[in-house]
Amino acid sequence: MDPLELAVLRPGARDVSALGAPMAGQLARLAAVLAGTAIAGRRIGLVTGVHIAWAPRPAAETDGPVGAAVLARALTVLGGEPVVLTDAWCGPVVDACLGAAGCGPAVVLPRNATEDEVRTTVAALDLGALVAVERLGPNRHGRVMTMRAVDISASTAPLHAAFDLPGLPTGAVGDGGNEIGMGTVPLDVVATAVPHGSEIACRTPVDHLVVAGTSNWGCYALVAALARAVPDRGEALRALLHPALDAALLTAAGEAGGIDGVTGDPGLSVDGVPVADYADLFADLARLGSGPWPTPPHPTPRRSPSGSGPAACG
Repeated sequence: MDPLELAVLRPGARDVSALGAPMAGQLARLAAVLAGTAIAGRRIGLVTGVHIAWAPRPAAETDGPVGAAVLARALTVLGGEPVVLTDAWCGPVVDACLGAAGCGPAVVLPRNATEDEVRTTVAALDLGALVAVERLGPNRHGRVMTMRAVDISASTAPLHAAFDLPGLPTGAVGDGGNEIGMGTVPLDVVATAVPHGSEIACRTPVDHLVVAGTSNWGCYALVAALARAVPDRGEALRALLHPALDAALLTAAGEAGGIDGVTGDPGLSVDGVPVADYADLFADLARLGSGPWPTPPHPTPRRSPSGSGPAACG
């Protein structure tokens, strides 16, 4: 595996190295797709938000919205137009993170949205790519399950339906087996890799899946990978890999009601991991994002004549 992939496979709430091993090389491939799409000035959809229904004070978790906001900012650096999508349960936390990152608000689908309404909304956006970031999806029985095998289908709008739109390149970032994109990993691998794996495993596949200890870390690895893919924007992209930005977005998420998805409590932690315990990761990712890919996964993207497209982050 590439050192960038290995760096973010450090354990978060759990050891997901067994999920990451079959996906070796996918980080580079997804980064190449996103770089090319952004440089062409296209819209890129980012789907995020998990409602922690079992918590004493149910709210959206901080893993996912923070990483998606940083990734949105990175795509803007490359000239793309990120469009973040979530549902009404998670909208306030997602919008708080986007605002703290200097980006515009999300497209928030209603709690009672149907699969057809989701597809219609996303199809109308004319996206060049669609990526899920820590967004749970249905298991083989059509139910959305937490890592504790708690059914939260009733508080999860069916945003997974957008990932079967024909001709739309797709990707995902996940950390547990129950997220959109984990349908790319064989069911027997998920079943043995995580507790309750056979019950919680999401069966929605994507073209390229990134697995990390937390999904925020997976987004940070994508930012580093974009810096590799587009060296002339590398400095601006690597500047986003900083613990101060991570802490600022977590603070904004908390002020909007966001909670840790493992503990169920507010505070500066992600999936039970305090920020101080992973602060060293940012320097590692910035360093690893400074060099070229050992073997380029695709031809280096070329900038469109205009140089940039419309941007959602100012």
